[in-house]
Amino acid sequence: MSHPILSVESLCKNYGDLKILRDINFAIEPGDFLVLVGPSGCGKSTLLSCIGGLTEPTSGQIAIDGADITHADPSKRDIAMVFQSYALFPNMDVAHNIGFGLEVRKVPQEERTDKINEVAELLKITQLLDRFPAQLSGGQRQRVAMGRALVRDPKLFLFDEPLSNLDAKLRVTMRTEIKRLHERLGATMIYVTHDQIEAMTLATKILVMKDGIIQQAGTPKQIYNQPANMFVAGFMGAPSMNLCHADIMLTEEGAQIAISRQNSEPIILTDYAPPEGLLRLDNKQVIIGLRPEALTDRAPETDAPAQMTECLLDVVEPAGSDTFAQIVMAGAEVTARLHGDIDVRSGNRLPIYFDLSKISYFDPDTEQRI
Repeated sequence: MSHPILSVESLCKNYGDLKILRDINFAIEPGDFLVLVGPSGCGKSTLLSCIGGLTEPTSGQIAIDGADITHADPSKRDIAMVFQSYALFPNMDVAHNIGFGLEVRKVPQEERTDKINEVAELLKITQLLDRFPAQLSGGQRQRVAMGRALVRDPKLFLFDEPLSNLDAKLRVTMRTEIKRLHERLGATMIYVTHDQIEAMTLATKILVMKDGIIQQAGTPKQIYNQPANMFVAGFMGAPSMNLCHADIMLTEEGAQIAISRQNSEPIILTDYAPPEGLLRLDNKQVIIGLRPEALTDRAPETDAPAQMTECLLDVVEPAGSDTFAQIVMAGAEVTARLHGDIDVRSGNRLPIYFDLSKISYFDPDTEQRI
């Protein structure tokens, strides 16, 4: 029977009375790219550090390939780590930095040279092998740090916010390179970031964390389209999911949704396929969630009848391929994603189409998905 490449069970980490990780449970399969994402202080780097053996957990178990490594020395875990700081040896050239771990393990010189050249070619840094870290740009240093990890061919790669020291354009380039590396190598990777765009673009699986607790685990599509609670809905996506109060009344057609507006008639929409859990909240107020692309200036291509309401545009923000408009509904600012070529200004009124095919409902008391 095959084991997950990594399993974490009931993991907790406390510093005195301060609980950093609270009952963490998950497993990943060989070849997965798992991204741990959440705001600063949520425990994601501590979790990575426990997996890498740099932090001793308070309780729980960590297993790699079926073997318990909870208290094993980092050198016995067959793990390679890439940190936010590149941690390169300034007195060694790139080739020696990449191959230093192999040298320590007494890998023969010829084999070492072959591996260094292979990794350098993979990372497109062959021409930099005789340079020193001080002669490299930030992006080149990060490639060298990645090369040092890749040359080892470990069971698990751990990345702790590796791109956060790079400028915005270089981050996008390096993100693409890391994705390409994962697809070419088929390696198992765990990656920590606070950047939810990085999480969505890189991951095969995402763990969203807050206050040391896993809020949701799933594929990028599951987390984007079916957020487990209001925190995940608001955290994942850029711009994030629109959340506003609405009154629900169930009819033979489906769920009638009424969203109040100041100095205007309420917006009345119909969800023709509401979730069963909405039954207990008939004639009550819920919180609805709609992504910005579900509020747009053109009728959505769905089987359900188009639903459109004229709305006052409070703020208009052109962004090239898209134009974002802020609309006030139920006392909340809601973002609509309009087409980039539309000619509108703040204060204009515009027909807005609502696509309810991916609407989310949340219980206002528990903030959990209905």
